[in-house]
This record gives sequence, structure tokens and C-alpha cells, in this order.
Amino acid sequence: MEWFCKFDQFGNRHKQYYEDKILFKQSTKLLAFLFIILSSIVMSNAQENKPSIKYNLFSVDGLVISDIINIDAKFAQEHNIPILTPFTIKVPRQKDVTSLFEYGTAPNSMIIKINFATGGKNLPNEERELIENLQFIPFDIEMTDDEDRLKRLTNLMPIDAFNMATQAYEQKEFIGARRTVINGIDVIDGVGKYTHPQLGLVYVRITGFLNKDDVNGVFAMSNLVANKYDITNLEQIFLTNAGKTIESFEYLK
Repeated sequence: MEWFCKFDQFGNRHKQYYEDKILFKQSTKLLAFLFIILSSIVMSNAQENKPSIKYNLFSVDGLVISDIINIDAKFAQEHNIPILTPFTIKVPRQKDVTSLFEYGTAPNSMIIKINFATGGKNLPNEERELIENLQFIPFDIEMTDDEDRLKRLTNLMPIDAFNMATQAYEQKEFIGARRTVINGIDVIDGVGKYTHPQLGLVYVRITGFLNKDDVNGVFAMSNLVANKYDITNLEQIFLTNAGKTIESFEYLK
């Protein structure tokens, strides 16, 4: 697995060596939207000044009971939002964690947002605390060869996207990025962290899924409240509810 900006166990960053600066045409609109995402992640004031319950990480290869969500023509009709490229995800189930869904309302905006929150389904939302959230956002990148498109995707995200999305926070760090494959899809995957005034340390993961068959693709962006898990190494952020959902992503034909 190759890291464009390599990191050690907890974010000791080395020199970035990928330096092209090619952005695809909707970068400004997308980056502005990412800023809105991070500026609105707090669910309620219940999160402040309370002891934090720790949640279990999933195992790398263990069986996970999940709900399948297809983002397709039926989804588009039900939620009155255009879906330019259909995809599917599997949202894990976990004891004492409730998945709360929000849906986009306009083209080129959030498609679906999942808030993983504390408590069972009967707990009032105002008593819940945010564990992590995950959003899927459309993008488009012109059809050239795959390597060129990956270069363009690399240079939009994660560094530029992370910097724009976290510009409101003084304590922040882009940790690293990698080029990898998820379910046969070429992916650019980046991780950063910032300090939120109410939530404390938050990890950000920005994942761009290249669509080889279409100009339209999908970003996933997650925010993980660090004190909700016993995180001892950075690879563990891929084993949370949002992490497992991202790893389940597939484009639908």
C-alpha cells in the first residue's frame, strides 16, 4: 500500500512527494461544501463535559451484520434528489449505536449522511451524543485515461479538501494519504485530524472513489470523535462504523 504522504503510528508526517496541482472543474463548489460539513457536526450540547463511553472496533475480517442501502433510481424518487451514478453501501449494526439518516436536497450536494449516535432506537435524539458521521458527496472528473484521472483526484483530495474543510479550526493536521483499491475500485484515501471546541480530537477520513465508466463519481467523508473509541493506532479508524461502511462501497451497474 503506497502512501503519498507517509505517516507513522500516530501521525508523524514525512515529506509529501506528490506535487502536481491539477483540480477538476467542480473543486471549488465541492471544497466549499466540505467546509459546511465539518462546521455542523455537533449533534447536541449533551456531548460536552460528560464521561465518554467507549465503543468496540470491528475486527478486520469478522462477520458484520449490516443494512444494505442502494443509492439508485428508487432512492432518487423517494428522496427527490438526482443520483448521477448509483452505488450501494452496507451500514453496520452495533449494540447501543443508532444510525440516523439525513438526505440531500439539491444537485451537487450531499447525497446521504449517516450519524452514528449513542443509545438505542428509543432514546430521544436530544440525549444522544455523536460517535461519528459519514457523508457521500458527488463529483465529476473528465474521461481521460485512468492514471490521469487518479492524478486529478489525488490533487483535489485529500490535502486541498482537508485544508478547506478544517479552515475554521486552529489545531489541525493532515496526516497522510494513500492510493488503494476498495472492492475493485481505485481509491484515493486521506486522513487528517483537528480539535473541535466541544468534541475534542476528531479524525477526518476523505475517500474518493474513481468511477472508471463515468465522469460522475462519489466522495465519502467521515468525522470520528476520538474519545468514543480506544484508538491506539491510525489503522483502527478503518474499523469503526463509518470505516466499515466506506469499505463496503460499490458502484452499481
